[in-house]
This record gives sequence, C-alpha cells and structure tokens, in this order.
Amino acid sequence: MTVKKLHLEHICRVEGHGNLLVEIDGNKTKNVEMQIVEGTRFFEGFAVGRKYDEAINIMSRICAICSTSHQLSAVEALERSVSIVPSDQVHEFRILLDHGENLQSHILHVGMLALPDFLGFDGAIQMIPKYPNEVKLVLRMKRIANDLQALIGGREIHPVNIRPGGFGKYPTTKQLEEMKEKLVEFKKGTQAIADLYATLDIPQFVNKTEQLAVYDGKTYPFIRGDIKSLLSGKVIPPEDYKKDFIKEEVKPYSTAKFSTINNGDIYYVSPLARVNINNKFLTDDAKALIKQFGLKLPDFNPFNNNLARVIELMHCADEAIEILDKYIATPPKDDNKNFRIKAGTGTIATEAPRGLLNHSYDVNKEGIIQRADVITPTAHNTNKIEDDVIKFTPKLTDMKDDELELFFNMLVRSYDPCISCSAHAITIDLRRTK
Repeated sequence: MTVKKLHLEHICRVEGHGNLLVEIDGNKTKNVEMQIVEGTRFFEGFAVGRKYDEAINIMSRICAICSTSHQLSAVEALERSVSIVPSDQVHEFRILLDHGENLQSHILHVGMLALPDFLGFDGAIQMIPKYPNEVKLVLRMKRIANDLQALIGGREIHPVNIRPGGFGKYPTTKQLEEMKEKLVEFKKGTQAIADLYATLDIPQFVNKTEQLAVYDGKTYPFIRGDIKSLLSGKVIPPEDYKKDFIKEEVKPYSTAKFSTINNGDIYYVSPLARVNINNKFLTDDAKALIKQFGLKLPDFNPFNNNLARVIELMHCADEAIEILDKYIATPPKDDNKNFRIKAGTGTIATEAPRGLLNHSYDVNKEGIIQRADVITPTAHNTNKIEDDVIKFTPKLTDMKDDELELFFNMLVRSYDPCISCSAHAITIDLRRTK
C-alpha cells in the first residue's frame, strides 16, 4: 500500500490560515485534522485587568469581518456584569447595526467566496467576463451594507459609536430615510442573487448532527436569547453554556480549541442552524425563499449554508427597513446617562454571521475585568468539519484527486470559517492509500 500525498497551498476565499489534512485508505478516512495554524492571539488575556468600557473596543479586534458581533457581544455581556440595562431604543439600533454586519458578511460570502465554486471559476475576478452584472451587483450590495454599518457604528469596521448603555450619536431622520432607500435596493438585489442560487447544482450530502442557535421564542434573534438545540429541543440560558452544553478541548495540531456537547456529541452552529431553529420567525419574503429553494427543514446538508445566507440577507434587510421606518416616524432620543456600576458576572449568547458566539466576563466593583471567555463560531465548528470529511469520504471514492481537493475546499468554505482577522490561506493535505 502506498500513500499518495496531494498538497494544495494558498486556497483563498476563507478568512485566515488553516490546513486540512485528509488521509484516505481505500474508501475510508484514515485520519482528518482541521488544523488552525494562526498564532495564539490571547484576546481574553488582553481583556483581564482592563476597565469594562475599554474592553468593548479591544474585543472587536478579534475579527475585522465580524468586529460588530464581537463588540456587541462584549458590550451586552459587560453591561450585564455591571448591572447596566440599556433601553429598547438602544437594543433596536444595535440590531440595526448587527444587520449591517450580517448583510455585508453574507453578500461577500455568497457573491465572492462561494459562488465561483459553483460557476466553475477560480475566483470572483475570473467571473467578470461572463458575469459582469452579477459581480457589479454584489459589489453594490456590499457597499450598501457597509454604509449601514458606518451610519450606525461610526465606521465600516470596528465601530466607534457603541458605548455601555447606548450610542455616542444617532443618525438624523434624513440619513435614516436615505438608508431605507438603499436597503429597498438591497432587497431587489437579494432576489436576483436568490434567483441565481436557485439554478445552481449544490452537492447533496447529509450529516445529521446537533445544531445550536440563539432562541427567544418570539423573534429571529441575533443579539439576545437563550441557546436552543435542534434535535433535543433543549433550551438553556446563556449563563449555562459550559455547564450544560459546551465542552472545549485542545488538540496538538491546532491553535484553536475544539468543541463538543458535554456528552461528547458533535454539533455545529451556522446560518443553516438558525434557519432550522427559528424559521417560523423569518419575514414573509425570507420564507418565500425557503420555498423557492425547495428546502425541507430541518436540513442537514452543510452546503445549504449558502442558501441559508441568502435567506438571511432577505430577512435582515426586511427587519432593518422595519426599524428604520419606526425611527423615521419617531426620531431617536439622546440616551447619554451616567451609570452606577456593580460587581458581577455577565454572559451572553449572540449570533455572529457564521453562527453562535459566546462572551462571558467577571467584573469587580471598580469595573475591572477579572475573567474573560470567548467561544467563536469557528471553534464551535472545527469538530463538525472533521466529522463531515469522515462521513462523506466513502461516497467520494470515484473522484479524482483534483475533484476531491475541490470538494473538500467547498466543504470548508460552506462553513465560512473565520480563522483570523484577514483572508489569508487554507492548505489541504490529502493523502490517499492505493
């Protein structure tokens, strides 16, 4: 028996640097390693010893693509730590800001990172001669989403307008009206993207494992709620995320932790998990896309994460327009207040574009952080990616090596792993015993 090693380097269209090692013996997977090889970044350590209001800006630097999610998660958890209760207005504008991030991240992925695979191109640039209008549309939609983040957050990445208890400044009525017009345009673009995705030949592979998402039983939540499991139906408060659900472990080949449910079961978090768990709270136009795509929920095909992203594009645009309408009719009021803080622990479960995100902090009576814990969506999903490779490989034995490489690249990309703050590379090391 000989081992054939295929080494494919510098596969782009993911954020950060990771390797996927796959060893195949006949029609079985001998070994799989999802290797996250970014240097250890110690953001939890950076937060300890800092004032609670300082850490809000520090934690956004965990990721540039999802800087808003990390900043909103940090501020919500730290507010709970020191007993600050923001108003409903603050919560709605945070949802608006968060939707800006969801829109920019999802359109970037479905339009620039995933779509070339399905259309047979190496990247979005290569698509331009044949699909110039589609590429222009994606860039326009990305611009609109960035504009929404800048309007509410103060700039397109790493917002500067978020503070404990509120915002530094609110938009004018004219700015809100202009933003609404752009989002109406965004919705039309989303339907065009949906029409394109409805024609694509998406790989049909199923791995039925547990899925987790934020759940409140009333809305399609991204910022506040409990944690719900799809298969068991169990719902826990965010404070119990480690006691009842999530167990982390370190593997020698990765600088990222790997997560399982406490009983050892593999799970994952994703846009598809959110759609599976919270689909009845989607807007009507978003629900219409489920029907257009022919999705039968719950769905367990990781490649359908891309369809879930398109569904969420519609939902987030709809909900953002609804919030804008409310504050166009009744402009937001200034909410600058002084708060008296208390010592405590604050834990939050939120949804980053890629899935469930956990932030937890202990703060003393002086407002100094004593402990910080963060679990990102990619740390939730690394075990699931490995498990998919193991489960799917027996069905792939007729594929040539270059076809296997493309398949595994597409599989990893379907999770949109956020490995570091900047898009860099993923290396696939495929070893096949013949």
